[in-house]
Order: sequence, then C-alpha cells, then structure tokens
Amino acid sequence: MKVRISGRARARIRKQDEWWRSERLDAPDLFKQELEASFERILRAPKVRQQHGQIAGEPVWRILMRKTEQHVYYTVDEAAGEVVIETVWGARRGRGPKL
Repeated sequence: MKVRISGRARARIRKQDEWWRSERLDAPDLFKQELEASFERILRAPKVRQQHGQIAGEPVWRILMRKTEQHVYYTVDEAAGEVVIETVWGARRGRGPKL
C-alpha cells in the first residue's frame, strides 16, 4: 500500500504546517514529523482503528496525532493499493470535518 493525499488534505496540511512553523518556534518541525509517523502507523494497519463516518459509502477512519492534537482522516482503496488521506482536522474543535 501507498499513501495518496487528497487536494483538500494537502491544503490543510500546508496550512497547519505554516501555522506550526510560525507559532511553535520551540518545535517547528513537530507537525510534519508527527504526520509522517502517522502515515507509517496507518500503512502498518489501516483498518484497525474505529470508523468515523463515510465518504460515498466508503468507511472513513481517523488517527490522532497526540502531540499536535490533530486527527488524520483517511479511506482505504484496496483495489488501487492505497490509503487516501482525506483531511487533517484539529481534535480540539469538538466536532469532525464535513466528509
């Protein structure tokens, strides 16, 4: 399996990374590091986590990046052999994204 990042997720990742680099000067690379680690965890066992909604009838899973308090929402396209990162969303928001 490989990771594919949707356009929506790419925009959110860019925005979060920019914010983290400008506001968290003590750990400017933490967001990107934790994101990469979450991709590795997802690829090891993509369907282990609890499902969190659906997109076009397909289950959506999420994983928490504990240090940066962000959720990574993703789907699994087994036919294409890929995990699709749908979005990254702040866990503190108290609600999930519109999927």
